[in-house]
Amino acid sequence: MAEERWSVAQAATHFDELLDQVITTRKPIFIDGERRSAVLISIEEWNAIQGELRLRVLSNL
Repeated sequence: MAEERWSVAQAATHFDELLDQVITTRKPIFIDGERRSAVLISIEEWNAIQGELRLRVLSNL
């Protein structure tokens, strides 16, 4: 599946829509600027990533 990409201007104009979308779909949205980029994910996805990283770190101790 292709990544969904938005420009900074589009993301700023439609930020509430983007929030709803990442929460509903649980898929990241990539935001591209001229000099830098970012990824928007839901807090649920962030927490899942953090939990997985903690498990991996603990399993390596």
